[in-house]
Amino acid sequence: MIEHYKAARAELTAPGAQFALTRTNVRGVDILTFAAAPPHMRVLWELSAGHGDKDYIVYEDERYTFNEIHAQVRKLAAYLVAHGAHRGTRVALAMRNYPEWVVGYWATVSIGAAVVGMNAWWTAPEMEYALNDSDPVVFIGDDERLERLSQVPERPGMHVIAVRSDRPLPANSATWSDVMSTTDPGSLPNVDIDPDDDATIFYTSGTTGFPKGAQLTHRGSVTNILNIVAMTSTVALAEQKAIAAGDVEAPTSVPAPRPPVFFAPTPLFHVTACNCILHPATLSGATLVMMYKWDPGRALELIEREKVTTFSGVPTMSREMLNHPDWSKRDTSSVQGMGGGGAAVQPDLVKKIAG
Repeated sequence: MIEHYKAARAELTAPGAQFALTRTNVRGVDILTFAAAPPHMRVLWELSAGHGDKDYIVYEDERYTFNEIHAQVRKLAAYLVAHGAHRGTRVALAMRNYPEWVVGYWATVSIGAAVVGMNAWWTAPEMEYALNDSDPVVFIGDDERLERLSQVPERPGMHVIAVRSDRPLPANSATWSDVMSTTDPGSLPNVDIDPDDDATIFYTSGTTGFPKGAQLTHRGSVTNILNIVAMTSTVALAEQKAIAAGDVEAPTSVPAPRPPVFFAPTPLFHVTACNCILHPATLSGATLVMMYKWDPGRALELIEREKVTTFSGVPTMSREMLNHPDWSKRDTSSVQGMGGGGAAVQPDLVKKIAG
């Protein structure tokens, strides 16, 4: 099978092919890049507008279409620019996996500012450290994170947007409702974005010292998405070649295609959920399912209700679902793939998933 994979990869990355490769000088370093890669994440976000009235975000019992989220992104992008966010600045996102996180993400990268993914589990001192380190001009946070922010020395130059919170706010603040009550500008602000500008800053866990902000550029983020698509396409083509060569038996039946529905159970402030789930879901027009907090029973309920096709979390999550008493009671037949990151997937878990 490996020879068919190599042949498929060579075919798909050849000059003029869908995933043709080229050499690009990036800040003095010659690297391999996709020849037809979009220059930055804003282009990918604008492409997703073509998905229109398809469901984009399902959060618990809330539903939002691509059109609805695009309208929210346009409003927030204009608001951020009016409050000092622009290319070279940073916007902090500090909240659970709420739909507002997704809106904040796309609005920020679309104006050339960098998203600072604040760890939602941080204590007030840890939050203070990251704010001093990243120096965001805008902080978008939910009620729990705002409570911790209140314990941090005031940052006069930082504008605060409160998400799903009724707590009293300082003068330089607004509620999410305030932002969403503004007029839809109909388009994103005109900005220049360099492929090698920072798109996101995600922090390490800081187990041996202070957390370190890992900077991901637009080029790197776009390349990651294309790597995922290229890998999937290569595997599919390799299978076709193996069947044609008689090395693999053709399937006797092909299941009817299902609308793609991705489950994002891990925090969006890490690359697994953001770069490896949110990004591909957005580009492909998939529905993204999110939940208030991890609960295997609730996850199984959402998988059945939303007909989830792709689940990707840490291996422990898959094991907890497989061992849950509701596993045999819930219809999980829609699931076509279960993946994981953050830890090795144990061999026995692979067998259980395959079985």
